[in-house]
Amino acid sequence: MHLLTLIRTNYYLKIMARFLEKRMKRFLLGGIRYIVKAPAPETINNLVGIEKILIIRPNFRLGNALISTPVIDAFRERFPSARIDYLATDKTWPLLQQRPVDHFHLLSRTAILRPWQCVTLLRRLRAKRYDLAVQVSGGSTSGFIVTRLIGARYSMGSGKGHQRWYNIEAEGKSSHAYDAIVNLTRPLDVACHNRPLLQLTDQERYQAMTKIRQLFSLHSDHSSGPIFIAIFVGGHQNKRWPLAFWLMLIDAMEACKIRYVVFLGPEEFRLLAPIEQRLMSSLYGSLCPPLPIRHFAAVLGRARLLVTPDSGPMHLAAALDVATISLVRQKKSLAFVPREAYDTILWRPEISTVIDAISANLDGQNATAPVQLASATNQPTQWVRTPPRAAPLHSSY
Repeated sequence: MHLLTLIRTNYYLKIMARFLEKRMKRFLLGGIRYIVKAPAPETINNLVGIEKILIIRPNFRLGNALISTPVIDAFRERFPSARIDYLATDKTWPLLQQRPVDHFHLLSRTAILRPWQCVTLLRRLRAKRYDLAVQVSGGSTSGFIVTRLIGARYSMGSGKGHQRWYNIEAEGKSSHAYDAIVNLTRPLDVACHNRPLLQLTDQERYQAMTKIRQLFSLHSDHSSGPIFIAIFVGGHQNKRWPLAFWLMLIDAMEACKIRYVVFLGPEEFRLLAPIEQRLMSSLYGSLCPPLPIRHFAAVLGRARLLVTPDSGPMHLAAALDVATISLVRQKKSLAFVPREAYDTILWRPEISTVIDAISANLDGQNATAPVQLASATNQPTQWVRTPPRAAPLHSSY
């Protein structure tokens, strides 16, 4: 097994790798603060000669990349003639296609084991001589390091603490990641979406319909295809739900005769065998094999709704206007879950509660179901439309 795959799929190795990564970044950050002086404050209207812009979000999580997409459109509207490049990762950049970006710079996950690749990337970015570097996430140490080291004439990001980090700083606190993006772009004085954006091609939509008919062994010519519920079995570390929960949910879906498709994340291959075995006798469910990320997004876009933990596909559904039932285990997830009228947030629910939420959606009642407020401990109850106030993000996610 490849070393990086082993780290991603082993909980303890992943925790250790994250610890070492944070320590290294903290060391670099301290050095930069000591060597590089704080930038002078500026306003967006005082900037002149903005011809080349770099948007910076070198993160490997799909959700974080999707959350950043409205930033691209906002800068394109504010600077229609500028060249806009984006620093992404080789894992997330497919989701950013079809957005108004002139060029992508990609950071590979192999750079973790080959740090000289980071040096090469920084030298290439410095050679571009960008006029404006935009750090999307105020909480990203790697993004801040890149912002300060590429030598852009001006920098922009979210303010943090009493020290000035950027020439242009978005002030204020946000309790939701989608709102943090709007707060970041407020100095631009242009409209900004407070929901992820994803644009699919007609070819991708056609391929999705073909795949869905294959999953359900349907060969009709109806363009609408079968109505189904998507179930994503995955999530990051403590956001995951145990295998027993998903097996019970599958049994409940069968008992209620609800058509569904199960999707597995790349780190949940250990769950494949028991779920595949449970679906062998299924009358209403199918297991979707791993797909390229945009193909997966197109299939997900045909679902009636998505049942999911706090995960990347949750934000994919938000970008595709697919209703979500978010299964929340950690209060911090409340700062990330979709919150449109057709979205549902369930706090550590029983299986029966999940089925009730699915049935309400299928019956067209999810927008009018009663709201249950948070309990006296300020924790959400099992059925929550409007989540309790989450801790401020300080414009980071």
